[in-house]
Amino acid sequence: MAFEPGGYYAKPVPIKIPQDLEPLPPTLLDNKMNLLYFHHFLNHTARILVPHDCEQNPFRIILPEMALQDEDLLNLLLAYSTSHRARLLNHPEPSNRIAHWVEGVFPKLRQALENPDKITINNLATAIMLASLEIIAPNAFEVNIPWRSHLSVARQMIIARGGPQSIHKQDKVSYFLSRWFAYLDVLGSLSGRKNDAPLSSTYCSTGPSNDSDDPGSGNNSDNEDPYQIDCLMGFTTRCVGILSEIAALAKECEAYRLDENGDVRDDWLPSDTVVARAEALKAELQEAREHTYKTCPHRSLAENESEAGWDSLEIIATNEMFHWAGLLHLTRRVLNRPARDPDVQNAVREIVGGLYKIRHGSTAEACLLFPMFSAGCDALEQPQRDKIMSRLRSVENFGMTQIHKARALMQRVWDTGKPWESLVSDEFFG
Repeated sequence: MAFEPGGYYAKPVPIKIPQDLEPLPPTLLDNKMNLLYFHHFLNHTARILVPHDCEQNPFRIILPEMALQDEDLLNLLLAYSTSHRARLLNHPEPSNRIAHWVEGVFPKLRQALENPDKITINNLATAIMLASLEIIAPNAFEVNIPWRSHLSVARQMIIARGGPQSIHKQDKVSYFLSRWFAYLDVLGSLSGRKNDAPLSSTYCSTGPSNDSDDPGSGNNSDNEDPYQIDCLMGFTTRCVGILSEIAALAKECEAYRLDENGDVRDDWLPSDTVVARAEALKAELQEAREHTYKTCPHRSLAENESEAGWDSLEIIATNEMFHWAGLLHLTRRVLNRPARDPDVQNAVREIVGGLYKIRHGSTAEACLLFPMFSAGCDALEQPQRDKIMSRLRSVENFGMTQIHKARALMQRVWDTGKPWESLVSDEFFG
């Protein structure tokens, strides 16, 4: 509504910055447009980056706090906001302004990689933010560097800093960045055959497949509840662990399931060992999906009861839809079953049904690309396809380019009858 005729931006916008973020640096105080872009990030961009925009949204608290202490991060945050705002208003992106902001970012990242012992938490945040921005706004810097490359740099930095298992929940900055990276890493891996397997195949996993002696396992430290739905990701830490294992297993199968052109070999069958692993993950998905979840622990006591009820309904539905999407990828990409398989079609129905619990224009709707795309590609009934297409078109208005690219790919799947894996290029489904 903020960007429609007569909406929020129809009149001059009052700039309000939370007092906790003061004092502001000269970059903001001495330039009113920069201050507007900072305000826009806090009030609009940050909100659509999470499925549940609660009081503890780290993109409205932790990331701005970091940016105010680091010039490169602040410039990147302003570039992120500027690009997003321009697309929402259907304005051309101010490429010269963005280029000026980020001209020093890439050399400093290269320098950091040359000295892995000196990689800072801000270096890591910069790399992750570059990957996120490239997903949402490709070529914003007029430099053709794919999101996979930025994510690879972040992966190298995490390894240099001790790997996923070095993250502790008490350190709010590294914990936030680890969850942001895990989301991009796992969903990025699930987004196509050209992408790397997840850095850790057992992110936050607490199921029987978790090996506490594996130095790359990313153990569930600090007594974290595996059934607490994460407001940043939209699903439980147990779910991200299972999704990472599905992504790793799907990557193993690709060499045999896909031919040299990337087309699916319909007659390929997984080995007994792969089937056993897949069935174990399938059982984990069901157990995790049917478990009692805990919703947002940050809710304000003053929050409207009706609003709180909707929020809880949406975040639970979001969590369930990601579980069903995991089952789709497991069934299709590991077990190589056809779209008409009963398990596949049941998962499609559950995801489409879950959309009725999601409000139009909500932050939850903005973060459901992965389950919507996954279900849409395997939907056989026209009403299901129409429902998913309608919701994706709605979400495109949030100003995130990856939504448009995924919707266009889904349409090609319907038009050609080919699996999305045969058609995918650099799309990101998250």
